[in-house]
Amino acid sequence: MTNSDQFDTRFNLLLTAIEQISQQIEQLRQRTDSNARAIEALTDTVHEFKRDRSQLYSVMANLAQSQSNLFQSQANLADSQSRMYGVMENLDERQEQLSQGQEQLSNRQGEIV
Repeated sequence: MTNSDQFDTRFNLLLTAIEQISQQIEQLRQRTDSNARAIEALTDTVHEFKRDRSQLYSVMANLAQSQSNLFQSQANLADSQSRMYGVMENLDERQEQLSQGQEQLSNRQGEIV
């Protein structure tokens, strides 16, 4: 084999190695692009989760406030019912007193006549 043949062989091997390296670099670039897209998608997902969590906390706060308002309304209703029953008890007592007063008046009228 002559020097020229050896040079050609080595040159061809070198070209083949450069082509393989070039292909590997392209594959790495594609993987890097793919990874970058995946990282971007995950970042977007994390932001969406944070937004959703914030909205959930807001809804939970509104629910707690609504429950508090409901319990306060129930307490006010119970107070109103208690006062109403007290008024009804007083009315019963007053009616009994009026009935007794009317009976006394009837008795007096009977004595007068």
